[in-house]
Amino acid sequence: MIGPFYKQPNIENIDERIDPQNVPRGILSIHLKRYEFARAYCKNSNLLDAACGAGYGSFYLSKEADKVTGIDIDAETIAYAKRHYKSLNLEFKAVDILKTGFDTGSFDVICSFETIEHLRDITAYLNEITRLLRINGIYIVSTPKAAKTNNSPHNPYHTIEFSKKDFESLLGLFFEEVDMYGQRRRESELHYWVTRFLDLIKLRGRIPYFKRLRYSINRCLNTTAFEDMDLEDIFITKEKIKRATELIAICRKPRNLEQS
Repeated sequence: MIGPFYKQPNIENIDERIDPQNVPRGILSIHLKRYEFARAYCKNSNLLDAACGAGYGSFYLSKEADKVTGIDIDAETIAYAKRHYKSLNLEFKAVDILKTGFDTGSFDVICSFETIEHLRDITAYLNEITRLLRINGIYIVSTPKAAKTNNSPHNPYHTIEFSKKDFESLLGLFFEEVDMYGQRRRESELHYWVTRFLDLIKLRGRIPYFKRLRYSINRCLNTTAFEDMDLEDIFITKEKIKRATELIAICRKPRNLEQS
């Protein structure tokens, strides 16, 4: 279960920043699943949550890490995080991820989920990530998966969306080891092929949102409706990456070895 964050809102007008108290459970679960996945790498660490948004993920990881710093460029978002998520080992700062001001080699683990696709200077971002990591540190990153890398995505908040091959190649320029995973929902085979067909004929995004209709279709296809998904309805695995909607990489051995 996703815990105490949740109350069911209207699904309309959801933007790229997640307010855990004002999004459908399924959307929160998609984001929180990545933090659940990262938790296994965070024990006894000094951790940076880069582009932390509302702060719920940083708070979640603070239960496992020794210290968590959540940063976001938006000062209002950081103010929200400070009000709602408090722990002795957790702090939030309004910081530009391209120029953080932190000392070189400050962090054992850096998590940065659904961030890289928003940036215009990805090289500067990854240079800063590798500078901030300790030599034996771990960078955990996620991004939407595209069939082909697209520099003009349909999503107006994104500057680029990566294919698995190109995302892995990019990260390989900055890390010696890149371990790739895919995030996907639990769905029946019939649901998978029906939705793929609708995508192929470019119809799914044009179907208007009718809650009863969506629920009826999903029941017929033996799949939990998107907005009702919980953590147990989402998988992060190395299998079936072709079916994944997001890519998640565990990156080790930063190639920038100037850390002290």
